[in-house]
Amino acid sequence: MAHETGRQGSDLTEHADSVLRMDFFQLLRLLEREGARFGRAGGPGSEPARLGQSPRLVFAASDVAEVKRGVDGRPPEVAVNVLGLIGPEGPMPLHMTRWIMERMSNRWFAGDTSGATADTSFLNFINMIQHRHIALYWRAWADARADVQVGHAGGGSVSAMMRAMSGIGLPGTASGDRRLDNGKLRQATALVQQVQSPGRLSAFLSTVLELPVIIREFTGHWITLPSHLQTRLGQAHAGLGRGAVAGARVFDRQSRAEIRVGPLSFADFKAFLDDNATWQRLRRAVIFAEGKGVDYDLRLVLAPGEVPAARLGSARLGRTAWLAPDLSRGADDMCFARITGPDRRVRS
Repeated sequence: MAHETGRQGSDLTEHADSVLRMDFFQLLRLLEREGARFGRAGGPGSEPARLGQSPRLVFAASDVAEVKRGVDGRPPEVAVNVLGLIGPEGPMPLHMTRWIMERMSNRWFAGDTSGATADTSFLNFINMIQHRHIALYWRAWADARADVQVGHAGGGSVSAMMRAMSGIGLPGTASGDRRLDNGKLRQATALVQQVQSPGRLSAFLSTVLELPVIIREFTGHWITLPSHLQTRLGQAHAGLGRGAVAGARVFDRQSRAEIRVGPLSFADFKAFLDDNATWQRLRRAVIFAEGKGVDYDLRLVLAPGEVPAARLGSARLGRTAWLAPDLSRGADDMCFARITGPDRRVRS
């Protein structure tokens, strides 16, 4: 059912029986599911429904009294029993409710061919006033509940807080990569703690890549010493136990870790080789979560049965070519060094 705002609304009249059994808050959550919000839509015609009350002299057996389909592009009309100006629970005298019901029982004729219609003018006036009252009652309840705001299309203030926690709350701070920004939101409570751990990073990368990720710490590698830091007997860095180093490089395990992604299908494996967007997504995610204080290698793990047989013209040497591979074991020999660096380099 299209509203004059141009959006599609849920046609509740198609499920009237189930709607009448709904809780008041459940019904209004369903109405707000399409995006427009009661009390925040900018005008009555832009809100998901017109809220009102049906006159009655007995206590209500349900929260919802009636649902009417909207006509001429107007939103549907919903009569509720939980609160209002008239009825046994309302602040107006009970004889006013009886008077409204008497006027509605009178029949009036308009023209020669029109059918009899009830006089609902005073009830319409009451509902025009209390629509805002009922809508703001719902708005106060909904704004205080995180689960309601998260379930809404816009996310509400909870989404704003989560975006601020994940570093994308201000204009221009989002990366433009939907999967990366969604991963930041889903892992915001872990990322905001600023406690660097393998579990934190692997959970974040798994969310961003939508692939299994394991972090292996203390990956050994050789660090080449600049010439001015190398030991020269009798000249520089020659103190035993204090700075002397034999050779032009040292072995280190403290400043590098390995990111193992997989098991992967061959299509996912090739995405890291051919799709620069996938590579940049991983690189930006690692830098966002860990900075550049630690170097990270990337090891791609092919699942068993995904290793292709070598064929001339279809394999890339050093990338997708294996001679007589063991198809039952998979492959984990593709490793890139320092993925946070400016270039993509296979580790030897």
